Amino acid sequence: MDTGLAMTRLETAVQQQILLAGDDPSVEAAASAVLAALEPAVRSVALDLAGQAAAEVAAQMEGYEVEVVLAEGEPTLRVRSIETEAPSADSLDARITLRLPPELKATLEDSARDRGESVNTWLIKTLSSSSAKRRVGRKVEGRIET
Repeated sequence: MDTGLAMTRLETAVQQQILLAGDDPSVEAAASAVLAALEPAVRSVALDLAGQAAAEVAAQMEGYEVEVVLAEGEPTLRVRSIETEAPSADSLDARITLRLPPELKATLEDSARDRGESVNTWLIKTLSSSSAKRRVGRKVEGRIET
């Protein structure tokens, strides 16, 4: 979210009102002081609106967590998939043999290692999460940071 854009629009609206008031320097000075005082309030309102948007998006996206983070001082929505637990070893009785190119195998191993998991656990979580997303059948559009 760009709070700078909101502040610019507010300043423009106030400047238009000042022009309607005439050439009174005291009105201009008062308007400038009010705008300076409003900037923190505008940022606070933007953060509140981002929080409301996050709650609304989270309510509509099962299996995802939505949070508000500050990126370079601006409120931003971050959407992440909720981790699903891997099935216990007792419930793992199906087996698939899969042939992969060596590069893909290395990529999978790196991804699992980055998460501190075995390749098998990482694959199960990833496939479970992916298939759960398809069952929901919702389309996600826009910018998502992970």
